Amino acid sequence: VWTYKTPNNPILNFRAATVLESTLSGAVALVMDIENAAEWAPYTEKALILDRNDQSGTFTLRIDLNFPFPLKNRDVVIVSQLNQATDGVVTIKNEVVTDPRAPERKQFIRINRYEGLWQFKPVKSASGRPAVEVTVSGYADPKGVLPIGVINLFVQEQPFQLLRKMQSYVKAEKYQQATVIGV
Repeated sequence: VWTYKTPNNPILNFRAATVLESTLSGAVALVMDIENAAEWAPYTEKALILDRNDQSGTFTLRIDLNFPFPLKNRDVVIVSQLNQATDGVVTIKNEVVTDPRAPERKQFIRINRYEGLWQFKPVKSASGRPAVEVTVSGYADPKGVLPIGVINLFVQEQPFQLLRKMQSYVKAEKYQQATVIGV
């Protein structure tokens, strides 16, 4: 996990990478399996699909985030776009949106500054099995009364845990046998 600062943003951006023993479709299918994201994505309590168009590779989600006590939980509404380049690299770009189907709720603080990017690149493994280099990057401002130092610690821990959990979950047959439209 790498962290870095950008101008006019006190919160660290992050970039994290790992290599998964997986097919390209398997790695993408895991991330696209929104209904089961809470099983492997740290701090994710629930993810709700508001809209999904597999043909265009777009989807809109509300994600409920479970923050440790005594912090108040957060939620975020994002639109994602999946693309595959001619070199085989798949990207999923995430941005915050306002969506009337997901109004703000009293029990959550709404995150309104977030950008994220997933990149999946097929690579050769030493074992000869399929492998994918997965890179995730982005930033989020969780809002509320949180010291910047606490936020920046979270920025380092969450991507590490995310990729570590992906290592085991992606091996499931349902992902390795999956096909993803557009990939």
